[in-house]
Amino acid sequence: MSGTQPQAQRFNLRVWMSSTMSEARASPLATTCALLALLALAGVVLRLWFISVSPLDPRYSNADDGDYYRRALRFAVTGAYVDDAWLIRPPLHVFFFALWLRLALILGIPQQGVLFVQLAQTALAALMPLIGYDLARRLFGSARAGLLFAGFLALWHPLVEQTTVLFSEHLYLFLFVLHLWLLVRYDQEGRLRDLALAGVALGAAALTRSPALYAGMFVVGWLAVRALTVAQPDVASRWEAVKAAIAPAIVVIAACLAIVAPWTMRNYLMYGHLIPVDTLGQINLWLDLDDVARRNEHIETLRRMPQSERHIYALERAREILAADPLRPFRPMWDTFRHIWKAQFIEDYFVKQSFFTRPLRETAPLGLAGDLIWLTFTTAGLAGLAGQAREGVHFRLFFLAWIGYSLLTVLIFHVEPRYLLPLWVMIALYGAGMATARWNGARATPRLALQAAIVATFFGLLLTYRDYPAIISSGVARERAMIAGLSAYQAHDYLAAEQAFRAALAAQPRFVDAQVHLALALAAQQRYDEALALIRRNSSRHAELVFGALLRDTGKTAQAANLLTYIETIAGEDIQRWALTWLHPPPVAILSVGNGLDMGYLTGFSPAENGVAGGFRWLEGQGMIVLPFAESLDDDAVVILSMTGGEAATTTPLTVRIGNGPEQRVGVVRGQWRRYHLLAPAGSVKEQRLVIALRAPTFVPALRDPASDDARALSLRLARVQVRR
Repeated sequence: MSGTQPQAQRFNLRVWMSSTMSEARASPLATTCALLALLALAGVVLRLWFISVSPLDPRYSNADDGDYYRRALRFAVTGAYVDDAWLIRPPLHVFFFALWLRLALILGIPQQGVLFVQLAQTALAALMPLIGYDLARRLFGSARAGLLFAGFLALWHPLVEQTTVLFSEHLYLFLFVLHLWLLVRYDQEGRLRDLALAGVALGAAALTRSPALYAGMFVVGWLAVRALTVAQPDVASRWEAVKAAIAPAIVVIAACLAIVAPWTMRNYLMYGHLIPVDTLGQINLWLDLDDVARRNEHIETLRRMPQSERHIYALERAREILAADPLRPFRPMWDTFRHIWKAQFIEDYFVKQSFFTRPLRETAPLGLAGDLIWLTFTTAGLAGLAGQAREGVHFRLFFLAWIGYSLLTVLIFHVEPRYLLPLWVMIALYGAGMATARWNGARATPRLALQAAIVATFFGLLLTYRDYPAIISSGVARERAMIAGLSAYQAHDYLAAEQAFRAALAAQPRFVDAQVHLALALAAQQRYDEALALIRRNSSRHAELVFGALLRDTGKTAQAANLLTYIETIAGEDIQRWALTWLHPPPVAILSVGNGLDMGYLTGFSPAENGVAGGFRWLEGQGMIVLPFAESLDDDAVVILSMTGGEAATTTPLTVRIGNGPEQRVGVVRGQWRRYHLLAPAGSVKEQRLVIALRAPTFVPALRDPASDDARALSLRLARVQVRR
């Protein structure tokens, strides 16, 4: 027994030491997993918050997001995909949107379809940091690099914002990062399955943004360089290595084409031309080569042509321009190149003349921090790309090819910030790798000189593009005045609001949003001529809306009705809600609904329509009407609503609440217009305005009539509101 006890003690000691070492090894992994989960969660929370503060809504947009939404809605409702705009677009993101719009339709809440899409994009955004972590960790052999890149994907403002809008970039970036991750897995583990999946991801990305298809050659080149770098120095072994790369190249390209080919075949059968993905390249080339002032004219020309001929016509016009002036694409390249290297949020927040309905003020802390994140990662990334290729020459050349390709496409075509997102993501990936590189002491070497020169060039481009200290100083002064003015306006202190908005314009004279709100403050003081003179036409959608409201308030009703009706359909947001918040229209006792002059009095209704009895609007589930009065309302006032029911049922149950009074229920009969009289309860109106809240169950025409493509959630029709004292 005496010999057994020391042996047992030694055994227990070994077990304890083994357990302790395992815990020590597991601790960094557990910490990494916890940090990664925290980053993914933070990214989701930021995106949900951004969704809650963003007024942008593709249902009211005539830009790309509106086109995507309408195509997706038609596909969700009818199963038909129609290229009804002026060009053929990639389809995958439209199908993705349609899936979630269809789910909302099936659940009977089509008004939540856009929210469903945003939540689905948020789910993809939660996966991106996880994929990005493993991509950077494998590429640079560092968990810290993985965490840094995951943080960039989770927290950078432009990526957060892309989740909330219906553009193609968010889905494209997810597929692009997935493609890169699968290539790295194949590089390290050698499984053809990963390479084939990388081809599938690239093909799916190409159906979202077609340039990805032509970059498939980068993968072939990557495989060839990869084979050469692992081959023996003699020529024979290098040739054998290159031949060995042919089969993997066929696998990845075949997988990519297997995804793209059905869509290419669809285009050929429908239009009789080989159109691999879209016609954006030919058409945008013509539009960007020609005079910008003629862009809308050219688009209208294309709209009048058959869809199958538009890209051919555009390509011929582009060839004519290039034949007459071969250097035409290169002349603006330097200005465009300088335009790329700027602090984007500062540009949007402090330089641009309007926020254009984006929630820049609400998201300013995230946006300004995002510019610092961009500056840090871009500086490190450019230095990393010029540094030693720790990840392998094949990867370095691959990413440099992609970066050069991305730069070339935006230099030839027009630049939008969202087109640059793949560029910044790739540079940020190398920024994460550079930040975790080991330094063995700084030595003066040609490579270090190259890195310093590239970083210095970047800062030279950045700091000479704008006078950032002056811009930020004037921008901060403008914002302080704007915030004070908005607060004063909402408190009905219009003189103080006027003074604040004038101070904002003194800081930034051409800031359209300050002009618009100053016009509102003047109009609230009945200084209509001054207000009209302030508005710069076509400077923003809000400017046009306010100009139309001022025309209405000064008696120019015909012009006002046309302008207000048009702006409501292209505003890019729920303009009824904005108008109800910021317009202070004149008192009315009778409101004609749907005549183009009701903006600022209601919210929660579909755009105006005309029927046999005149103009009307559909109530979309819940709505509100606000009627201001010149003097207080009597307690025995009667509200008269001219309505007709909606769906095939006999009546539509409507719940009405007047002021702070109790709810009243009315059965609205379908098929004929009737007047419904409701008493405004005593004491229900405290101010010189009457608030009427309406609520009724909805139906979706497209779900009841197979011939309909109307996917709105509708309740009943309202034509007129009258208050009888």
